Amino acid sequence: MTPKEILFKYWNYSSFKTPQEEIISSVLEGKDTLAILPTGGGKSICYQVPAIIFDGLTLVISPLIALMKDQVQNLKSKGISTAYITNEIDQNTIGKILDDCQNNKIKLLYVSPERLQNRTFVDRLKQINISLLAVDEAHCVSEWGHDFRPAYHRISRLKTILPKVPILALTATATEKIQQEIVEKLELNQPDVFKSSLKRENLSYNVFLSADKKNDLIYYLKKYPGSSIIFVRNRKLTYEIAIFLSQNGFDADFFHAKLTKDEKEQKQQDWMLSNSRIMVSTNAFGMGIDKPNVRTVFHIDLPQGIEAYYQEVGRAGRDEQESYGIYLYNPDDRIQAENIFKANLPSQQDFIKIGNCLFSQLQLAEGELTEMNYQLDIPKFTEKFGLNLKMVLQFLEFLNTKEVIQQKNYSQNSSIQILASPHSINLNENRIFDYLQRHYPGIYTYNREISESKMAFELHMSIGDIRNSLHEYAKNGSIDYSDRFLARFRFLVPRDSNAFKNKLWKDFESIQVNNWKRLQAMAYYAEQNTICRERLLFGYFNQKSDQNCGKCDVCQSKKQNENFNSSDLIEYLKEGTKTQAEILSKFINSPKDKIVEELQYLIDEMRVQPIGFDSYKLIE
Repeated sequence: MTPKEILFKYWNYSSFKTPQEEIISSVLEGKDTLAILPTGGGKSICYQVPAIIFDGLTLVISPLIALMKDQVQNLKSKGISTAYITNEIDQNTIGKILDDCQNNKIKLLYVSPERLQNRTFVDRLKQINISLLAVDEAHCVSEWGHDFRPAYHRISRLKTILPKVPILALTATATEKIQQEIVEKLELNQPDVFKSSLKRENLSYNVFLSADKKNDLIYYLKKYPGSSIIFVRNRKLTYEIAIFLSQNGFDADFFHAKLTKDEKEQKQQDWMLSNSRIMVSTNAFGMGIDKPNVRTVFHIDLPQGIEAYYQEVGRAGRDEQESYGIYLYNPDDRIQAENIFKANLPSQQDFIKIGNCLFSQLQLAEGELTEMNYQLDIPKFTEKFGLNLKMVLQFLEFLNTKEVIQQKNYSQNSSIQILASPHSINLNENRIFDYLQRHYPGIYTYNREISESKMAFELHMSIGDIRNSLHEYAKNGSIDYSDRFLARFRFLVPRDSNAFKNKLWKDFESIQVNNWKRLQAMAYYAEQNTICRERLLFGYFNQKSDQNCGKCDVCQSKKQNENFNSSDLIEYLKEGTKTQAEILSKFINSPKDKIVEELQYLIDEMRVQPIGFDSYKLIE
């Protein structure tokens, strides 16, 4: 079958989007290819169609477990043999999947980049007929990008065992510098490069000044009804805003990285099946989840950078219906974002001190390199040496990115499986086991993600006491406990104090300076109100345009609104005293700023009288 025939048979589309067909042709010709397509621009079809045509396996490297599961489920529903491998799957099942790949029973296999650190897996790849290596979210290879994943650097090592297999690298967000780094780090050989316009005709970008973000959310959610994502900066806000919206009649839920796997999957499933549910989330939500009918994406805090902002807003409107990205901005947002950035940023003195304390704790001498796998209890380590916990976490993450250390199986959440027989545990005497059994069904059968802080709160114990007890149970074989506070790693290079003081510090400083510039670019985008949002956004990615979008808040503010004036307001107030919320709701299809402006005009002209805090009546 031809690519177009496959597209119609499996996806029921009669034609490709530009430049999908050209990308597929490049891949089928066996060329290395770099594809830069907008969020929602159909990147996955660029490797899924060739995968069906090729005789061998298409190996897809993806950083997102949610994307793997979503796409595998979707492809299987179309009758395309597909599988994924994650740490959630037992070794026997993984072996069976790889056997099926070797026997040409599977067309696409999705894995994370970290899977390439597994020697057994890489050895099995040598026995499989692989036709294509697809690298999704390829910007993760860049240290200067907003989503750097060190394991992406190891992808190029597959070239030694798969020298003739073409690579397709895909991303939605890449500046010129990051594009160059993708080519270099993935060792793409004279790649064909395809760049699609970032423009999405149905999506508008808006920044509205807000002194009352919660009530402004209600206003815009009523104005643009439908499914929505609201991005906030921390877990506490996800609860607060979801509860606030629920109390005001909206179908709202919350999501963050510390939820258990089961909780995440249930919330995602409920949201996917709803046409109106609102998800209040940290940036942990939505990547790789293809929900076409998202009408609005809100930000109520300053995003970390334009790359992240563009990707997050791009989750709206994949059904090509009118959709909106709305940032409810307040000047304090920038101050808060800058303060948070600086508060957790180690100085050179802090950086060197953390390094020296780490080597002292591990008793590693200058110039020494061991094969030992270390375990570091991070809370105890920071308390012992009087260090900042977030700085230590940032320091270890940096060492991992620079391949000074290799971290093992880091997870946002701890997990437990009870190994002891239920009959051997006296639940009346052991509150922890009783709690685990009641709150985590299936914990005797497989590992369940748990929250030590939630357990400590409900059992009236400290987190330290909970962890100590769990480690004791693990020592005597009663449970299998993976503690997220316990960093597991080994050193890849000898201790070099001079490198920590000079080269490593300079590298760390350069990355933080780049992160600071990214934050400032986002702040400028939000604060300015003269340049079309879309033009400014696309210019950041080196896509220049002479045309204004005509739809963003900046463009709309330059248009005269002929559909609303003070006479409309007077007619409505003749009905009696109205609150500001009632007035805004009545004229919900008119710009909020225009309504407030006309209301203030009538007050100044003594035609309308303010009553109390937020009500107004007509002066007869």
